[in-house]
Amino acid sequence: MGLNFEKYAHEGNSFIKELSMNLGHPGETARAGIILRAVMHTLRERISIGESLNLVSQLPMFLKGIYVDNWEFNDRQSRIKTIEDFKDEVKRLQEQYGEQQFDWELPTDEIIRVVFSTLNRYVSEGESEDIIAQMPKELKELFSEKAHR
Repeated sequence: MGLNFEKYAHEGNSFIKELSMNLGHPGETARAGIILRAVMHTLRERISIGESLNLVSQLPMFLKGIYVDNWEFNDRQSRIKTIEDFKDEVKRLQEQYGEQQFDWELPTDEIIRVVFSTLNRYVSEGESEDIIAQMPKELKELFSEKAHR
């Protein structure tokens, strides 16, 4: 079976359009892509390598690529312990990836929830629960909607 890059591109474009609509900014697909990447990269820094691999195994090819882009695994404990830490890291990465003061009209924690909610269709309930189990207590709130679909 050959690789169907056109299918991956179509799925990716459809997903990013859906995400931009869910974020309240239809047509802002480039910005939706930046926030998706920032949220996914912040998550991978918070969960274990094993959990990351379990998550990646459930994602379609276009999301796998975003998740692993520039990934450098290290054994150090994540400094992300609170919702504020998670939001700050998302904002830092968002800026690093090219987002400059775009007015999302939503607080960052709500943007993160929308991203996870949109990703939810690819992630099993069991995997969601495993990811949440690795979070410090305060961060579990941020992901709680994911476990209670």
